[in-house]
Amino acid sequence: MSERFDCIVVGAGLSGITCAGYLGKAGKKVLVVDRLAEVGGSTVPAKVMGCTVSMIYPLVAKSKYGDANGWAKAAQDFGADVRMLSSSAPRIYLKGAERPFMTIPRCLSPEGAANWMVELLRAARPDLLGEDIERDMVPIMREIYEAPLQTLTVDWGEMSVKDWIIRRTDHKGIHFVFNMMMTGCIFTCDADYTWNHGSVGKGLVLLRMWLAGDGLMSVPLPDPQRGICMPLAEAIQKKYGCEFRLGQEVKKVIIEGGKAKGVAIIGKSGEVHEVIADDVVVSTRWGSYSSLFDPMPTFLADIVKQAAAPAHHLGSAFVIYVLDDSIKLDGAYFMAFDKQSGSHILGGTAQSTEQPWNAPDGRQFIWTFRIHTAEDFEKIGMDRLGTEMKTDMEALFPGFSNALVWESPVQTRLAPSHYFYNSQPKVRHSYPAVKHLYFAGDCTHPMHSMLTDGAASTGAITADEILGACQTHRD
Repeated sequence: MSERFDCIVVGAGLSGITCAGYLGKAGKKVLVVDRLAEVGGSTVPAKVMGCTVSMIYPLVAKSKYGDANGWAKAAQDFGADVRMLSSSAPRIYLKGAERPFMTIPRCLSPEGAANWMVELLRAARPDLLGEDIERDMVPIMREIYEAPLQTLTVDWGEMSVKDWIIRRTDHKGIHFVFNMMMTGCIFTCDADYTWNHGSVGKGLVLLRMWLAGDGLMSVPLPDPQRGICMPLAEAIQKKYGCEFRLGQEVKKVIIEGGKAKGVAIIGKSGEVHEVIADDVVVSTRWGSYSSLFDPMPTFLADIVKQAAAPAHHLGSAFVIYVLDDSIKLDGAYFMAFDKQSGSHILGGTAQSTEQPWNAPDGRQFIWTFRIHTAEDFEKIGMDRLGTEMKTDMEALFPGFSNALVWESPVQTRLAPSHYFYNSQPKVRHSYPAVKHLYFAGDCTHPMHSMLTDGAASTGAITADEILGACQTHRD
């Protein structure tokens, strides 16, 4: 006889745990299944040269929570023991500028934020200052400061940087500095690609977080997996009876007669058994959909096909560095920009300064990344990318090369962009073509905030949708 649950959640990352928790809190019998042997999804770290490598920087969309519904709000609602510190202010490096280093300040007013944006432009491209720039910048920053979170993430979430800013000003200097900050905030990096395809709403979440202090980049204790995901999972198991089955892979989502009926699970001994549920939530990255559905629903196949179009492929290069303690690292998140083009040419964080679990005694740990369009990524090549990243690190941290103990090979990933870019098709939380099937995770729309907080928010949104549907059925 098949087991039965009210809801099955596929994936024990932030979105899956959050979704399961809200469903469990509402009295639903919930099962969470994950192929990994531990909860956490993308927060699960790897061990490199004695360092705990988790390239996750958790965000909190609203410091006072308000209309946010990400992992920090879930921790409050579930009574989970999540502890965190505020990260230091991000550091900016303008390659080739007379004033190369700037730290993003906390600006308590839109007027102050406008003034700082003008200072940034003056340092990068003084030739674009023009007349009345601050006068034109103030109403733009005021709108950003005052907009509800849902306006940023939903109403503006699928607008390009270009479409958003040209409706507000024709000042070329504002266009440049605004787009430059978006290349770093949306992680699109290439200025031209960002201008035409970057999701301005997602970029503004992070910019407002830094400038206005409306939210924060956090340092979870002791690390993202053990400091966020595990306490959330433990809380919903203990309080709401949510069940977790880890190290068990979902072979497929069972769909019959236009309805999701449950999942087929490969057990630890390799046996396949079915688990039946009223609702199924797929809370994984969109790239795994092809392995979960056989056949894949037409609407989903169309989205995956469009999302994989080469026009929106981006190439990522990651390098991990381990240093001795002969130099002092700035522990903040850092962003390096090409001052002429406005492209973001290097990002990363010296995590061991603020997050000491990442490195053993006497060692310092840095992870760095660089992103290009697929065409440029292939043209530049890995050897040159690695050399340029190392050169830029020396500029950011003088003495870096002498302190370097070990560096990883350049780790690369060439993949289609998806969620953060406005031109890509998005996976919605549900579709009428297959009833009782829902989607959550960092590939779904809408989401409130971005990255970790945004992914968790999709779990809350999906849970609300399921509970609303249940209420409608009862009515």
